[in-house]
Amino acid sequence: MAQTIDADVCIVGAGIAGLFAACSLPPGTSIAVVDKGVEGEGSSPLAQGGLAAAVDPGDSWELHLKDTISAGAGLVDERAAEIVCREAPGAVEALIDLGCDFDRLPDGSLHLAREGGQSVPRSVHRADATGAEIVRVLRDAARSRVNRVAGYAFRLATHDGECRGVWAAGPEGVILIRADHTLLAAGGAGALFASTTNNPASTGDGIALAERDGVRLTDLEFVQFHPTALAVDESPRPLLTEALRGAGAVLVDAKGERIMAGSLDDTELAPRHVVTAAILAAGETYLDARAIGEKRLIQEFPTVVSSCRSRGFDPATQLIPVAPAAHYLIGGIETDLDGRASLPGLFAGGECAATGVHGANRLAGNSLSESVVFARRAAGAMADERAARRRGDPEWEPPREASDEARSHDIRPEIIEAVTLGAGPIRDALSAREALARIEKLREVAGESVNRSSAGTRAMLTAGALLVRAALAREETRGVHVRSDFPETDPALDGVHYTY
Repeated sequence: MAQTIDADVCIVGAGIAGLFAACSLPPGTSIAVVDKGVEGEGSSPLAQGGLAAAVDPGDSWELHLKDTISAGAGLVDERAAEIVCREAPGAVEALIDLGCDFDRLPDGSLHLAREGGQSVPRSVHRADATGAEIVRVLRDAARSRVNRVAGYAFRLATHDGECRGVWAAGPEGVILIRADHTLLAAGGAGALFASTTNNPASTGDGIALAERDGVRLTDLEFVQFHPTALAVDESPRPLLTEALRGAGAVLVDAKGERIMAGSLDDTELAPRHVVTAAILAAGETYLDARAIGEKRLIQEFPTVVSSCRSRGFDPATQLIPVAPAAHYLIGGIETDLDGRASLPGLFAGGECAATGVHGANRLAGNSLSESVVFARRAAGAMADERAARRRGDPEWEPPREASDEARSHDIRPEIIEAVTLGAGPIRDALSAREALARIEKLREVAGESVNRSSAGTRAMLTAGALLVRAALAREETRGVHVRSDFPETDPALDGVHYTY
């Protein structure tokens, strides 16, 4: 028999979206948080640049919205984007009230960084470790409110067409978490790519969970590649925040010539897919941050300085080699304006959700904004619906034995190779079809047991196939989705979202 845990709300994922939702639920709500790894292992603590919010007198939610729509390349849901742009300043205040120590100017006002696609400095930050600061505060705030369940959520618990919680593989066997509402906040899928800024835990678990039960998914072809990861043979690759370019760093080729010719305002901080394409075209590329000065680099970008120097590079005196890396999954589980997914009782938030805010290319700083704004809205919706829901036993039961089948080798590297081939920063039909064929062959040797290893591998196969199929389906180049065999944007596909 599986261990059973009952809760009002089950949250899958302990990053910023999941923890902020937990902190936003009414007092007295019983909350189970399913966390598959060591605390801090996800992508949230790695967020460097900041949280986009129109808090400066020279900024406005309308200008924030204009920048978001411009970056989104014709696919932004303006209703969802307006909600984020209007509510982000209030979310910043809520984080400050919880204890977030964001950087400030001598007059006490918030120091704002400028990142890609922002027409004015807009990113509230803590040096270049904003995600780590927010996670620290949210973890402390949520600790006394939640029941942390160590385990890997591998299947939704459903009954009568509704979500009633999740099944998880724990250290000592299968766990059933029964809940009135379930929030998937399981992060992105960057670890499915050979070059990524994401931690190894970011393997598309949320979209794989949803796909099994036919939950609507959308915009999966849009995977944002950050243009400036440190070009070292590591995974994940250290991120060199966009705010460096906002502070004056420039991109140069092997000859030392700028690859983004023109003014700083219009080129170095162009939307990320534009900069990524320029770097791929230039080949060997370096970030020149020497003009910023050592004192300012150490003060404002300590994470970057430490990452570079520990690997033999000094941004104060040297050019730093950079290359694009998978960074953010724009698409995911389709939600409404309160985070509801298509399966009753199920919500989604953070990177595994597709709210429509980002369109075809996420504006820098909007990932954290969307996470906190929609997490709070989802918490409010779950609280409002609580009396209308009832817990129940799910229709599926785990097998009695959960031992793993012996496999001749770990197939995860082969999955990563296939996904990178079919859904990398530049795609085409031939590579996508070859990638899908490889993934289907790998399915034949994947384990079927109910445990973290086999379930995790199956999730990678499912999520990887979804990303590659989406890359194959959209026959145009738009935003972060670049097809070498369809290099132009098709105006007929403006506003058209592919759903699964």
